[in-house]
Amino acid sequence: MRGLRALTGRSKGRRAMGELSVWLERSFLAQRWHLVDSGTSALRLALQHAAAGQDRPRVALPAYGCYDLATACDGANLEVVLYDIDPLTLGPEWTSYEAALATDPAVVVLVHLYGIPVDLDRATALARARGVRVIEDAAQGAGGSWQGRALGSWGDYAVLSFGRGKGITGGGGGALLLHTEAALRPALPPLPPATDGARRLLLILAQRELSRPWLYWIPASLPFLGLGETRYQAPHDPTAMASASCGLLAGNLAEAVTEGEGRRRTAAHYAAALRGNSQLAVPLVPRAGVAGYLRFPIIAASLERAQRLIAAGTRWGVAPGYPLSLQDLPGFSRARSVEGKELSGARLLAERLVTLPTYRHLTLADQDSVVGVAV
Repeated sequence: MRGLRALTGRSKGRRAMGELSVWLERSFLAQRWHLVDSGTSALRLALQHAAAGQDRPRVALPAYGCYDLATACDGANLEVVLYDIDPLTLGPEWTSYEAALATDPAVVVLVHLYGIPVDLDRATALARARGVRVIEDAAQGAGGSWQGRALGSWGDYAVLSFGRGKGITGGGGGALLLHTEAALRPALPPLPPATDGARRLLLILAQRELSRPWLYWIPASLPFLGLGETRYQAPHDPTAMASASCGLLAGNLAEAVTEGEGRRRTAAHYAAALRGNSQLAVPLVPRAGVAGYLRFPIIAASLERAQRLIAAGTRWGVAPGYPLSLQDLPGFSRARSVEGKELSGARLLAERLVTLPTYRHLTLADQDSVVGVAV
């Protein structure tokens, strides 16, 4: 395994870094990049950089998404104003988004949930009209694109994640990409080295071997893996990406295209099978976008329907989305909504969003089993 070799060979490690540099420049048009210990750390660094020098820095953040969004904001010590999410697209609810921008944040974060692209043309135009910098969170965007360019190649800053289950993995790690002159100044200081690369690599190897449908019961019985769980993690100081993760990521680059194509084929199978089902809705992909489908999201007609679907489909990898909106996340007191604005879309998603597996080990028979549960 290439990641293991990167632990012991300096020349192999340098070769992996060179391959990653070429990939980040060509695939994401990055002018500069920093490989860090996680996507969360990358987001924290982007937030801190974008808000530097402001007396009362504020970020506009989607009200529904991974709790690591809250962790990054806590680590960056920013005031947070939330904007709502449209369940029909998983992108911004535009009235709420514009209201959040009107509070004069330093930066806005756009998140491609489950690999479904945000309408980047509209979102970035509205932000830049107010002089607000844009962070494109493409942690879940592997294999997706907007107007033919990879998700993660837009915005002043972009964030990638290479953790478990992120489409292309290094067993951990992430990247902060800088795209504009405003993002390039001033330069970020060097990061301290990582210390847990071997542990991260062992965890990803375990997940890869146990991520087949007929073996779900094994990782589910190993709580230290933390698979399928949604937890708030307290902030920690960012470090550089581990050499083992760099080696494993470089070794996985060749599989990135076929992995994305496979996810889209599985998503198309689900979409065709679920078309016309009055108890489920499938979020729409904007016309200029191509989804990477890290998972296939569906919206149940009721909380009860969502709970029954999850209970029946757990053995096949059917899972809930994030069970709380960020406005309801305990301990995230720095977040608020624009006065008088109800974030109803985020709360609906927390209750009713269910995701179906899309990864490469699924056979057509597995996909049909998942569909059988959903219908």
